[in-house]
Formats: sequence, structure tokens, C-alpha cells
Amino acid sequence: MDLFARVIEAVDAGEDVAVATVIATSGSTPRHLGARMAVWADGRQAGTVGGGRIELETITTAREVAAGGAARAIEHHLVRDLAMCCGGSMTIAIAPARGARAAMAAVVAAARDRSWIALVTSSLGELSTRAPRDDERGRRPFALEGGALVEIHGPRDRAIVFGGGHVARALGPMLVSLGFEVVLADDGETGAASPSPAWAARVIDSFDPRDVERALGPLGAGDHVFIVTRDHAIDQQILEAVIANDRLSYLGLIGSRGKVGRFEKRLRAKGLADDPSWARLHAPIGLDLGAETPAEIAVAIAAELVALRHQRGTKP
Repeated sequence: MDLFARVIEAVDAGEDVAVATVIATSGSTPRHLGARMAVWADGRQAGTVGGGRIELETITTAREVAAGGAARAIEHHLVRDLAMCCGGSMTIAIAPARGARAAMAAVVAAARDRSWIALVTSSLGELSTRAPRDDERGRRPFALEGGALVEIHGPRDRAIVFGGGHVARALGPMLVSLGFEVVLADDGETGAASPSPAWAARVIDSFDPRDVERALGPLGAGDHVFIVTRDHAIDQQILEAVIANDRLSYLGLIGSRGKVGRFEKRLRAKGLADDPSWARLHAPIGLDLGAETPAEIAVAIAAELVALRHQRGTKP
């Protein structure tokens, strides 16, 4: 988690920081379980618990905790207590970051190693970790147990972007900001992936999905594939290789409706696509926003991912 990595750096530098976590909600609220922010004793902030007066009070309390105060929780009905119009209530637990360093480091290490870990936030905001039970793996992502918030962290969602052109360069930073580990796959003939873009955790010099799997291991749950190359023939080759993989969390293909229709006929004629596999494909890629420019297309794709993440149900 990027927030935890930043807080660990601050703690190791001797800075006074507190971590605030949303541990309970009811009704309509601006953020939900597990939302976090870090607050320094001098007022600097990272992350958000929702803005407005609830965040202002969180910051005020967190500065006191960061400066040496005891861990504590604040609970408010947003309308009655704070005159916010959301209508729900929130409980936010705030604890010094220094005592949570080991737990935060364990979560960061699990994300790096693509392994599973359970993060437990107590009613006062103290963080600890444990191994998740078998029945917790794959659970998304929160549960309340005995007044504590339990978060199950699995392998970080990964984005495999085939093609390093205009759309990829606009999309890559957005994917990083949404929490994805981004892998760029490009054959390098046009120099699109040279130098390696800052948003790519890894660059694979090939359009062949077999080379990608040799480098990363089998693609499956948590992997999101974006086919946005410079060449329609390459797009089709990639699609033919991955469309049968029903374990992918997302498969998107750039192109017009005409291109998508032609691809469907070709793949069906080859026996490579049936109704279920074609129904999983998001093509044309992204929400239908009327996007034309690379930046607009990237926004449409990112918007679709957000909708899917929050189960708002977009049609492939």
C-alpha cells in the first residue's frame, strides 16, 4: 500500500505521524470501511477519510495523537453532529504510526511478494497482522470481528497493458493511481517502451502472451489485460491467445464497433470464441463516454474499472 510505504518512511525518519482508519459505518457516508489517512503532527496529510467536517475533526484529533497523545476513536452521525448532508455515521480510529510500523511493513511486503495477509485494526486504531484462514483467502475485503476491522490483503491487482502507444501512456499513470501494479508488454519496434515509463513496474519486450506468462507466471484472478497495440493484426493475435482464459478479472480490447465485430466473426470461425468467452470481453474498451483522444479513452477505461470494482455493473 502506497500510504503505508510513505508512513514507514516518515516513521524511520523520526517524524511524528498518526494513522486514522474508518472502522465502522452505517448509512450514506463519503468513505467506507478501511479508508485511511495519515496525519503528521505539523498538519501534513496523506489520504482521506472523506472530507468535510468529519475529516477536519479527524485531522485535529490525529495531530494530537501524532504529537504524543493516546490512541482514540471518534464517532459521529454526520447530520446530527456535524451538519453534513450525507446522512450516515462513521467511526474513525486513530493511533500513533510508530507502533504500527511492523504491521504496515508486513502489508507492504505481502503486496510486493503477491502473498496473502490479514490486517487487523483494533477499536482504537492499533494495527496488527496474522495469516489469513483458508476460508478468508479471496474474501473481499473487510469483516468486523469483536469490534476490530479485519482486512484481507491478497496479491495486488495487476494490469498487463499490451502496447506502449498514446493510449497506454495516458492510461498507465491512471492505473497506478487506482492501485494497480502495471506491466507493459511491447515488442519495442517503435521505441514506445524506451525508456521504460515510470508507471510500469515491469516491461516485457514482446506482444506474445506466452512470453508474458513465462515472465509473470500464469495469468488469472486479479489480472487485468488491456489490448491497445498499434496494429489490428497484433491485437487479434493477442485476443486469440487470451480470450479463453476465464480466470482473468478483466479483458479489454480497443477499437471501433466495426473492428470488434470483424474480430468476433474471425475468432468464432476459428472456434476460438463462444458466447461466454465473448461476453466477458470489454470491447470497445471502456465506458461509452464518446471518448476520442488518448486521454479521453484512458478516462473511459479507468471509469469502467472503478465501476467494476464497486460492482456497479458495466456491460462488456
